[in-house]
Amino acid sequence: PIVKRTPGKVRLKAKNLNRARKVRNVSFEVRAGEILALTGLVGAGRTETVRLLFGADRGDSGEVELDGKKLKLATPADAIEAGICLLSEDRKDQGLILGQSIKENFGLPNLKKFSRKGWLDGQAETESFNDYIKKLQIKVSGHRQLASQLSGGNQQKVVLSKWLERNAEILIFDEPTRGIDVGAKFEIYQWMNKLASEGKGIIMISSELPEVLGMSDRILVMKEGELMGELRNSPKVTQETLMNLAIGEKEEKAA
Repeated sequence: PIVKRTPGKVRLKAKNLNRARKVRNVSFEVRAGEILALTGLVGAGRTETVRLLFGADRGDSGEVELDGKKLKLATPADAIEAGICLLSEDRKDQGLILGQSIKENFGLPNLKKFSRKGWLDGQAETESFNDYIKKLQIKVSGHRQLASQLSGGNQQKVVLSKWLERNAEILIFDEPTRGIDVGAKFEIYQWMNKLASEGKGIIMISSELPEVLGMSDRILVMKEGELMGELRNSPKVTQETLMNLAIGEKEEKAA
């Protein structure tokens, strides 16, 4: 990995997740301070798996625990309240409300925090958003700028800002750098590493094998809804290793 990390205690446990034939008996753990990558070919079931963690889909069976507490994830609101947040692959349709301002997008999941006796404290919301504009170097013309008017990289930073304000414990990045420029990619990588260093659990879905090998501590490879192998990232793990798992037979004991 780009950054040498020593993962801590188990934060998230997913046990025997099932949903139709899209997710089949998937179990894994996410530790504090690690980046866990999910990879595989299109249709492997990666996004479908994390949607179960986020309460966006209802599973047929399975359990999710965070810090030893079993969660009931009927809706995304349940996941957000528990501390699990998703940066969706489709940020235009699922991560942002494009017709609203960037400040409104930032504030929506944080209304409770910025409300005082039922009234929105606009100044507190503005001050907090200003902090993230500086921290994340979001290039905007002003708070009222529509989310639809930002570049892909800046849209991704707005999505990240609202989840950072929630102080999420588990952050799921689904294809985090798709459709953004090289400079913004590097900044997203820096933030993922920073969050891991703070003890957060990071799940990264990526089809880009160099990205998987460059960013992750452990790698889960999926095919047709099943886990084909779990590997600890090391110089011995190559793109060929991952591709063989993604297209081949299931390995019960991937090294």
